[in-house]
Amino acid sequence: MFRFKSCRDRHCNQCQKFERAKWVEKQKISLLPIPYFHIVFTVDHALNPLIRQNPWAFYNLLFQTVSQSLQEMARKELGCELGITAVLHTWGQQMDEHYHLHCIVTGGGLALDQSRWVRPKNRRYLFDVVQLSALYRDKLLDGLHKLSEAGELVQVGQAAELDVATTIAECRQKKWEVFAKPFDTPEAVYEYLSRYVHQVAISNQRLEKVEEGQVTFRYFDNRERAAVGEQGKEKKLRLPVFEFMRRFLQHILPEGFVRIRYYGLHHSSARKKKLPRSRELLGLSRSLPELKTLTLLTWLEELLGEEMGQCPHCGATGSLMERGQFAELPWLVCFMLSLFGQPTTAGVRH
Repeated sequence: MFRFKSCRDRHCNQCQKFERAKWVEKQKISLLPIPYFHIVFTVDHALNPLIRQNPWAFYNLLFQTVSQSLQEMARKELGCELGITAVLHTWGQQMDEHYHLHCIVTGGGLALDQSRWVRPKNRRYLFDVVQLSALYRDKLLDGLHKLSEAGELVQVGQAAELDVATTIAECRQKKWEVFAKPFDTPEAVYEYLSRYVHQVAISNQRLEKVEEGQVTFRYFDNRERAAVGEQGKEKKLRLPVFEFMRRFLQHILPEGFVRIRYYGLHHSSARKKKLPRSRELLGLSRSLPELKTLTLLTWLEELLGEEMGQCPHCGATGSLMERGQFAELPWLVCFMLSLFGQPTTAGVRH
């Protein structure tokens, strides 16, 4: 569903579809003819009260820990540097707290001396996820302990009741699980991850109804999915409107926080030397692909199969004005168009 005069806020479930499409086009520059892996790093729920009070510090620690763990395993097991794209999610299907990172990771990487491209022994296996899980757990808990010792963790509300040292010790005794899944084709990589970027805690499609101060929405039970090994049965949840709002608002990120980050061969700095060298070793041209400029009009035309610059009533073309053109019009013309025209995200249909 499209809305005129979109707010463009990154937490709005109306305004992110076009941003997502532009992001996918940009990532195709770094796509290589190799296997890729989708790896998900979750956080023990015992840490939720601390995370809730210290989002900025913990999210940064999470990104740092995941990237370091992956690159350390790659250096140790394969002797190479990976390409990593990481996306932060903070919610589960019921909009409860479920902190985790979705990562797209190259299947293999550039040798540390940049002399060759290192491939994994198996297209469907990067390295031992049990070892990766333990390394990630220990690094994250060590980092959290350092933050606590340095007095950088705020403890109010439920977090005030936590003994950080005890909680960390208890979490260290548990087996943490990292989920890893190979992609069948390189082309599927970013289309798949696009489901997780520019995403919000709930989409309009899952909303059933709002009545009598209650909000009803659909969800899949993750525990049931894990038990049956499939998608599980779709269920419905009814919440008081204020509880629904509370759950939604707890997933608003700190202002200015970057929730999509790139490491190794996916970092922007790698586009000068490492990525061209990787392409060369894989039999491609060193030159990176030209970035396709995706405009709102062309995207809508591809999506809907219609000419968006054509009036749906009279068939006239060229009736959609760009923002820049509209801004240059005399104030009286702008005023008249605003009265009798139809505002859109690209200009005014008149």
